[in-house]
Amino acid sequence: MSFRLRTGHRVFVFSEYVDLRAGFDKLSMYVRDKMHEKLVDGDLFLFMGKNRKKIKAICFDGTGLLLIAKRLDQGCFMRLEKFEEHEITVDELDALLRGSVIRRTHFGEEALTRNGESMMNKSDASSKEHQRFRDSPAIHSLP
Repeated sequence: MSFRLRTGHRVFVFSEYVDLRAGFDKLSMYVRDKMHEKLVDGDLFLFMGKNRKKIKAICFDGTGLLLIAKRLDQGCFMRLEKFEEHEITVDELDALLRGSVIRRTHFGEEALTRNGESMMNKSDASSKEHQRFRDSPAIHSLP
């Protein structure tokens, strides 16, 4: 069973593992004091236990707090360290709740860097070979 969130709903993943015996009060305190967010804004906040078999979420639905818990029968949820961002989309939440790993593809400047250095200015052998192939007469003589 999956549950639906409204369009534009924001989902945040807490960046530390927590004791999932925590209930409304403790998880609300994490949102307020450690994440510096407000539950009454209606956003959903995810918390993961150390063994990664369980996950809890808390949000305000307009009438009160909603606490959701999920335990996987097989496998584990992805590691907190593997999250590229601590705000995820509703589609990523749905995938996460099914036990999937969230991966984002980087485009633009970020994709063209390695260890903080641009790869565009490197003149290695492969780029020279690529340039030589592009400039070959056989390529230019095609109709």
